[in-house]
Amino acid sequence: MAIFLDEAQINIKAGNGGNGMATFFHIKTGGKKIANGGTGGKGGDIVIKANAHINTLYGFQKKIHFKAENGKSGSANNRSGHDGQDLIINVPVGTIVKDHLHKMIADLSTEGDSILIERGGIGGRGNASFTSQSRRFPAFAEKGETTEESWIALELRILADVALVGFPNAGKSTIVSRVSAAKPKIADYPFTTLTPHLGVVPIGDENFVIADIPGLIEGAHDGTGLGDRFLRHITRSAVLAMVLDGHKLLEPDGVSELIKTYDVLRKEIRLYNTEVYNKDFVIVINKSDLLPDRELIKEAAEKLEKEKKEVFIISAATGEGLDSLVSGLFRKVEGIREDAGLVDPDAGEDKKIRIYEIPKETIEDRKIEIIKGHDGYVVKNRKLERMVAMTDLENREALDYLKHRLKKMRVGDRLKKMGIDEGSTVIIGNLVFDLVD
Repeated sequence: MAIFLDEAQINIKAGNGGNGMATFFHIKTGGKKIANGGTGGKGGDIVIKANAHINTLYGFQKKIHFKAENGKSGSANNRSGHDGQDLIINVPVGTIVKDHLHKMIADLSTEGDSILIERGGIGGRGNASFTSQSRRFPAFAEKGETTEESWIALELRILADVALVGFPNAGKSTIVSRVSAAKPKIADYPFTTLTPHLGVVPIGDENFVIADIPGLIEGAHDGTGLGDRFLRHITRSAVLAMVLDGHKLLEPDGVSELIKTYDVLRKEIRLYNTEVYNKDFVIVINKSDLLPDRELIKEAAEKLEKEKKEVFIISAATGEGLDSLVSGLFRKVEGIREDAGLVDPDAGEDKKIRIYEIPKETIEDRKIEIIKGHDGYVVKNRKLERMVAMTDLENREALDYLKHRLKKMRVGDRLKKMGIDEGSTVIIGNLVFDLVD
């Protein structure tokens, strides 16, 4: 059995673009030559895709670096280089993808959901692409775009129709083991469950998925006892079952203690996430078999019913009340499914699949940032830096062409308007020049 892991950080790098080629076809008669260097292939993209056959992020403990294939260089006779192969990284359904700042960029909650997370570098143009009336024999080509590696975070939130929420040792694992085929570790001491367990509950010709969420304690919303990590797994559940330990009713003032337990659970959920707090829920008093005085259970149930939620009295150990609990949970799940249109037979699976894609150009790509340093003014702009990086600065023709492009884009005028004086040293990537007319 794979070890459950719900967080991972991985390093990704899309493929570099292939270099363009500078070659000529020589015509024997007349001694003419024709530029015929081909363009380099595009580097492979990095795609992250939800796969229902994976249920843990554990594999990313052993492998954290992922690199797509580079594009191939162009060749003579206008032959373009082959594109690099895309790299698809499979993750469990329910995985949230975050950037290096832990900002969510995709929620892969359905089988087949995917995100194009990094684009491969563009291929450099061969010299055949630079022929013109004024440039009949270009002896230069572009380099392929070099991509940068980056770190992203993966966070798994399990998908379940019902989440069992309660303090440690409330009997949640036993409930799952009795109503489904799941066999979680069970013992009569707190924190037996350190990872969520899923079970499929059959009911007639239908079924629903139930999750045993590790026991919460007071302060869980703030991270106490890893509570914030446990709580994240209830965010996707349609219905919550607040499982209370009926054994507390044997303590002095037991009814009040049980109600206090319920209040703390609701408070922790509210402080963690108000959306989750507003989900529909039922209340479950477990371990009824340990209570010879049934009046105590009835008294506690009557007080809890003031919450206007169904209260189920059960014994997971003996099976008492489990059929009623399963039926009650399924009614709520079925109602939510109908409201969401998930039981519509005409709703095709493909319609649910979401494909995320990073934008080809962002505001950051267009923004020019100027940093004053000891050696001059450093210009930070992704588009300009890419142009410089793809230019062979050792080739005089290529350098002249770059200057022509910068002038055509009126880069000098834009820099002057931004406060850089004429004659100042300007640095764009590896290019250093003086700002003149």
